[in-house]
Amino acid sequence: MTLADGQPVKVTGIDQPHLLLNLMSALVNLIPQSRSGEQHVVPNVSRTAPARPQALETIMQPTVNTKHMDEQTRAAREVIGLTTKVSMHTLVKSVADERGVSVATAARDLLQDGLTRFDQESRTISPSQLLTDYERKANDFEGGESEHWVIRADRKIVNRTRLRAGEYERSLSSFTNFVIAQALSHCPVAKALRSEAHGPIITDEAVVEAVKVVEQACGPKARLLATQIDLGEHRQLTNMILGGTVTAPARVLAKMATALTVPLEVLSVALERRFVTQTVPAYKATEAKPTVQVERKAWSVAVKELQLPADEEERLLKLEG
Repeated sequence: MTLADGQPVKVTGIDQPHLLLNLMSALVNLIPQSRSGEQHVVPNVSRTAPARPQALETIMQPTVNTKHMDEQTRAAREVIGLTTKVSMHTLVKSVADERGVSVATAARDLLQDGLTRFDQESRTISPSQLLTDYERKANDFEGGESEHWVIRADRKIVNRTRLRAGEYERSLSSFTNFVIAQALSHCPVAKALRSEAHGPIITDEAVVEAVKVVEQACGPKARLLATQIDLGEHRQLTNMILGGTVTAPARVLAKMATALTVPLEVLSVALERRFVTQTVPAYKATEAKPTVQVERKAWSVAVKELQLPADEEERLLKLEG
């Protein structure tokens, strides 16, 4: 198509929806930047003329206009609300402190970097595969608590983020969460901060190997592991821990790490990843459908659901003390 100023715009797409999305993206990229840098023409004031109020008012006009343009720049920014793990938001704040910039600036820079990486990598890698990898990195952050916060960015960046999220059927919040997690994984400042806080960085390769070890311990083999981690004959409960669906007490998790010869920190991440990547089980029922847990079950809840004798239930519950 050709714009009103005669500039041609060429886009391609595998089908009409993708063609329209690509066209919108191209048009967004053509939106001119904020006019905060525009020069304001100020009428010349004669040095020999008397200082009239109108002249003084004219002399002061650039300052007033500059303030007005700053307000326009702020107004041109839009807000993205996102929910991330608390530890991820804390890392963004630490990166900002280390760089000596505001949290808003650091978050905008990470968003821009994450978007650029996604656009570049999606040329050679399946976008769905990329987003799965980005999501895993977001979920690998420590802890289970999450919080809602906002990023204020230029309208052009926000529109670009919104278009990418819609194109791949993700919410704006989750897509932003994923690309910032990807940006943090490549940020030298973030890597240094995580290394100082937690010692050696937990590599993706180490987590993948830990997941393999955990998978090999599942099933009938869990009966032997149960005796090694003070769970007695409770193979079912052990399998629930190995599947990541139950949050195990610290002492149980420590003994499991020793029995499986996997570092405790790596095992914790591996179990959380097992939970996040759980699949919907097959079913044959015509009325009911299987469900997948949306959050890990508390230890006390899991133990009580087994309906064990009172003394055995009490023993297992004390493991959490």
